[in-house]
This record gives sequence, C-alpha cells and structure tokens, in this order.
Amino acid sequence: MSAPAVVPSRARRDTRRRARRVPAFRLVGGTLVVWLLLAVASVAWWPVYRDDGMVVAAVTAVLVGSLVALLGAVFRLPTAVVAIATVAAFTVTGVPAAVPGEANGVLPTGQGLLDLFSGVALGWKRLVTISLPVGTYEALLVPFFVTILLATVTSVSVATRASRQELASIPALVLFAAGVVVGPSRLDTSLALAVVLTGIALVWALTVRHARRAVAVAQTIGARVTVTRSVVRPALVGTGTIVAAAVVATGLGLVAPPTTARTVARTDVVKPFDPRDYVSPLSGFRAYEESTEADTTQLRVTGLPENGFVRIATLDTYDGVVYRVGGTDGSSASGTFERVPTSVDVRGVSGTTVHVGVTVDGYSGVWLPTVGDLERVEFAGAAGERERSAFFYNASTRTGAVVGGVQDGTRYDLTAVVPDQPTEEQLATARPGTASVPAARNVPDAVRDTVESTTTDAQSDGAKLVAVVQALQRNGYVSHGVGDDRVSRSGHGADRIQELLTSPLMLGDQEQYAVAAALMSESIGFPTRVVLGFAAGGDSGSTPSSSGAAGTTTFRGSDVTARIEVDTAQWGWVTLNPNPTVREIPKEQEQTPQPVTRPETVVPPPPVDQQDQDQQTPPQSDRNTPDQPPLWLQILLAALPWVLGTLAFIALVLLPFGVIVLLKRIRRRRRRRAATARGRIVGAWDEYRDALLDRGHDVRAESTRREVASSAPGDGGTGLAALADRAVFGPSEADDRTADRMWEATDTAIDDLRDGRTRRERIRTAVSTRSLRSTAPGAAVARVGGALRRRVGAGQRRRGAGGDYDVRRPDERHGGPDEDRGNL
Repeated sequence: MSAPAVVPSRARRDTRRRARRVPAFRLVGGTLVVWLLLAVASVAWWPVYRDDGMVVAAVTAVLVGSLVALLGAVFRLPTAVVAIATVAAFTVTGVPAAVPGEANGVLPTGQGLLDLFSGVALGWKRLVTISLPVGTYEALLVPFFVTILLATVTSVSVATRASRQELASIPALVLFAAGVVVGPSRLDTSLALAVVLTGIALVWALTVRHARRAVAVAQTIGARVTVTRSVVRPALVGTGTIVAAAVVATGLGLVAPPTTARTVARTDVVKPFDPRDYVSPLSGFRAYEESTEADTTQLRVTGLPENGFVRIATLDTYDGVVYRVGGTDGSSASGTFERVPTSVDVRGVSGTTVHVGVTVDGYSGVWLPTVGDLERVEFAGAAGERERSAFFYNASTRTGAVVGGVQDGTRYDLTAVVPDQPTEEQLATARPGTASVPAARNVPDAVRDTVESTTTDAQSDGAKLVAVVQALQRNGYVSHGVGDDRVSRSGHGADRIQELLTSPLMLGDQEQYAVAAALMSESIGFPTRVVLGFAAGGDSGSTPSSSGAAGTTTFRGSDVTARIEVDTAQWGWVTLNPNPTVREIPKEQEQTPQPVTRPETVVPPPPVDQQDQDQQTPPQSDRNTPDQPPLWLQILLAALPWVLGTLAFIALVLLPFGVIVLLKRIRRRRRRRAATARGRIVGAWDEYRDALLDRGHDVRAESTRREVASSAPGDGGTGLAALADRAVFGPSEADDRTADRMWEATDTAIDDLRDGRTRRERIRTAVSTRSLRSTAPGAAVARVGGALRRRVGAGQRRRGAGGDYDVRRPDERHGGPDEDRGNL
C-alpha cells in the first residue's frame, strides 16, 4: 500500500524541479548580453582611471558576479542568500582586484580589508576631489569595483530568473551614469557611448519581448511558432530603426555640441582646499626683503635649468586692494584644487622635461614651490606620506598647495615640463588668447593713460604688450624701501599703482611692477595673471645666490620676485618679466619736475584701520589643528548622505503604493463606522466585493450579491450575500450585533482568499487599484434601480436613510447595482 503513494509524491517533485529549471539557452544568452552591456558601460569609467588595473578589476567583478548570479538562478536561491554570497565574494576578491597594493598575492590583508570597506563609503568623495586619471592610487578603484560587481549580480539574476528579462539592462545604464557623474567635465565619448548602450538595451528589450510573445502564442495554440517570423524579423526591423535613430542623434550631437561645460560631481563638490581662505602671498612680498630674511635660505633646488623660475603661487583676481587667487566668488578656474593621484596629464604642453629636487629650508606656507607644468611629485622623508595625502594641485595655474602648510625640512622630487617661450620679436605678433580670468576691478585711471601714452606707435596687440613691458623696464627704478633703500611704499592697491605710474620718479619693486604690467596688459586685451616665485637674483639684476654642491641652487629671501603670464592665441600662457634691473636711483633734485595732468583716481584709499600690506606675512600653518575624527566616524558620516538619499529614493518610489493602501484603509474605516447597522452591513459586503476585484476575480457590475458569491472561491461569500440581502430587503431593522457578525464573517472570508497565495501576490493585491477604479455603468444602475423601486416600499427606503452605506434608493447606494438587485 505504501509503494503506490511514493510514486505520485516523487512525480510531483520531479514536476516542480522541471518547472524551476532554467533553460540553458536563457542562462548563456542572458549572461552574454549582460557582459556586452557592462563592457560598453565600463568605457565611461576609463577617463577616470586610464590604467590596466581597471581592466583587471572589471574582469574580476564580472566573472565573480556572474558566478554568484548563475548559481542563484540554477539552484533557485533566495535573494538574501545571493546578497550574502555577493558580500563574501566582494570580501575575498576585492583587495587583490581593487586595492592591489595591500594584497598578499591573491589573498587579502587586514589593512587591505580596512581600505576596501572604507573605500565603499569614502572612495566616492575622494574620487571627485582628485585630478584625473587616478590609476590604482590608494583605494580609488573600490567605487568602480563595487559598482560593477553589484551591476553584474543584479543584471545576470534578472536576465536568468525574472519574468521580464529586458530589465537586465537597467544596472548597466546605472553603471554608465555613475561613470559620467564621477568622470571629467569634458564631453569625450560620453554621447556616443550613451547612444550605443541605449541601442543595445532597446534591441535586447525588443528581442526578449517578441520571444516571450512567441512562447505564449505557441502554448495557446498548441503548435510551434516559426522563430524567424516571430522573433528574428521583428528584432531586425527594430534594430534597423534604432541604428538609424542612433546615427541621427550622434550626428546632431557632433554638429551641434553643447556650448557650456558639462556639470558633473567634481564641478559642484565642496572644494577640499579653498585659496580664498588664505591671505594673498603677494601681500607678504616685502617680508622676504627685510634685513633678517633677505639673506636667509628659503629653498635648495637641484636640477633647475638655467634661468629657471620656481613658482609659489599664481594670482588672477584683482579687486583694487590686493591680487588674490580663486575669483571673487570662487568660480574662477584658479580656485579649484584637486589631489594628484599619480601624475598630471601634460601631453598638450610643448617644452623641456626636467627633474628637479627641492628641499625646504626656511620657507613656510601652504603654497608648494614648483617648476613649470607639473607632471609628477614624490615626497620623501618622515612626513612624506602625510604631505602626499595633503597635496593639491591646480593644473590651470600650475600651482600646488599642501593643506596644513609646508614644514621646514620637507623634501620632494618634481618631474615637470618647462614650456617653450617665444622671443621678443615673436611676441610682438601675438594675439590675445581665449583664457577666462576674472575681470580686474577698481583699476586706477593711470593704467589706461600709461597704455595710451606708451603704445602710440604700436599697431598690433602684441606690439602694444611689448611696448608697455619695455616702458616699465626702461623708466622704473627698484627700491624695496628697507635698510638704506630709497623710501618706497609697499602694497599693490589701486592707490599705490596710481602713485607708481604718475610720480615723476617711478619707484617700486617687483610687487608693484608685476601688478602694473598685469593691469596694463589686461587693458590691451590679453588675459593676464601675476606669478610669485623665486629666481636667481630676484629678476632685479643682482648677484645670483647659488652655492653648494654642483647643480644645486640656493634661494634666499632676496631672490623673491613677481612676474606676469599672458595668454596668447599662438603659444598659450607666456611668462614675461616686466621688472627693471637694479641701477642707481637719481637724486630727487636732479629730476626735472614734469607737470602731471592725469585725472585724479576715483578709487578711495584703503581704510585707515586696515593692516599695512608690508605687515602681512605669509600664512602660517595651524599646528594645533585637531586630528581627524576616527575612521569609523568618517565612514559613518560619509555613508549617512548615501543612506538618507537611498531611503528618500525608496520612499519616493513607494509613495504611490502607500497612497493606495491608505485610501483603502480610509474606505474600510468609513464603511465600518457607518451611522446605521444596515450601512455597516452593506459596507462589509462592499469590502468583500472589493477584495475579490483586487485579487483579479471577474466581478461584473450587473451581478447580484448571490451571483458574485457563487463565482467566488470558498464558501464564505454565500453567507455574506444572504446576510446582506436580508439586511437590505428584510422586513425588520438590522441591529448592531448583526453588523458586527457581518464584519467578522467578512474578515474571515477575506482571510480565506489569501490562503495559497505567495507573498508577491499578496503585495500585488494590496496595491491593486481595481476596486478604486470600479464603477457601474449608468444604464445598468438605472435598470436595476427601476426594478427595485417596484419591489421596495417607501417606508423601507426611509429606513435606509442616514449614512454613506444606508440604503435610501437603489440607484444612490454606494456599492453599485450588484448590491441592489436582490431576488428579482
């Protein structure tokens, strides 16, 4: 007797196993399409890394993620198990693939695991505050690795397990969008990639939809459907249409590219280093010329080319008081400093590559002395790692900075390109470039008058530029106003520049001459900025301070100088030295007074209580700055916005469904709290009828209660229909006890409807809008209402008055005609 019972049980298990089995062609086909989508989407990340390490991380993540997803599809593993397996795979393979510097061969290390998991939270912020490309620097590969791993697991799972395979392209689109957001601000190939990726996703969607339709037709008619006719042909037609649209879209994008720069995360992220927080380094120019500092060693440099110039800072914003960095509102390109991971892209710079070693010996400040266009910097010494992580660079101004300040004894090596410079004859043919610098404000009138008086014979903009520079070199005299020097006021505000250009004896130093030259060249039309730095002899013709071992240049305080850079259409940024050579200053009585007819400046002098410019010293680093918070707190603070954003997104997605559930609860509460017992009974029946509608049962609008109950599953509906009809059409008034019993029976009947339904079906029932949209046709209402009016007396209609569910007239009842027909 027991043997026959085993066979059906085993047969049922085999049947269920075959039903759960995923076809091999779906596993292979879906996985290959996902790989293609992910490969195209990953190209958007290449400008971020530009390193073979990215390829290794991508291949590892795709293979491991596909393995996890395929095992989940074959063995029908729950989502929680797949998620746990994904985290385990990330832990095991993440360090060798995304943090290779911390791996022990193919095994992770403790520090590597710490960097791996901290990179999930902190890597995104680091990635958008660092210059590109980043290569495999620190743990910056982690954001890409975790993104493509999650995209692979999700896409392959959807392609092999979900009923709608076309949704498998969504994670690849998210991967592409993430690469664009953290990528560079220039367009590059993003437009073509977007078109190609969208086209592949649409072709995939068309193909699987037609295949799914062909399978459904074959199962319905019981015959095989031709694949070429039902799948291949529509897919080819759709593919042709998509390709044509892609060609048109790409052509339009190339013909009419965007006129404004693309806004990405790195363009809007909070600046980690804001130069506006620091005093302009040019304000402390005279501090280097004081008797106590002039002979003090500042830097020791090896490998510097002949007549080399060491840059401290580049200033491009003049407000009539001081030249500073970053623009008035921080929007200038000079105000955006980024971390340099491995190297700076200098492929577009034409010049000589130099390797320079710098040792800081007395110099202090946040600005790091550099040479030319920086390509690579390597810090040495005990504090090298800290200074490396605190180093920021602005490629547009070739300026470096170390947050916290440069310490005495700092040593670092520079690899840079010193740009080629035009000769003076070539410069006379220069045309203004297109670089954008903040417009100078409160420029004294003497600047315009001097340009007009010194460029009368010049015909071109380049010739005018050469003329004003030569005029400053020819007419100016150098005095720092210290020691036995002739009195020369410090500062470079508008009143000081007015004084320099209008005095019978042009007297000043590099601070004033560089600012005057910058304002004059900008008035001619050249974008201009001032550069502060060190040069042998200080650009004044004094004796260079070179000493020490062969090839070592020692810069002292007296070697400080200031120059200008002008942007030209032919050579880009060109460095000019407008400073006159040191020569004997004529005595005042030997000067023939010249009448000054220039108009007075309209720029008011600086306020009396303002600190003199010569009293301002370069900013000192704050050594008492508290240490950063612990790593766990950094991870928590970094992850908090992402968690809140994710929760907000989930809440936004679930909001419509929450509204539907809320409306149903309000409707149920209103029905259960009707004013009369009869209204509560009718409301209970309506609740049961709506439950049938939400579960997909066909409830016709003209059906009676008994007809609805007879077609409903279970036996609970028959009793509910009889009790509701008795309450509405019976001779006696219904009481509260009957209404309570009706609601209890209704709840039991609705619970019976949930038996045997999966969790997904229950959720779909809860958010269904069929009962909210169900209305009865007007003709049926009128027909049923007329029949009932002939059966129901006026007294019974009066008893039905008193609430939303109280029966007054059949055609006015809330529940519709299926409540009102009775036994006709």
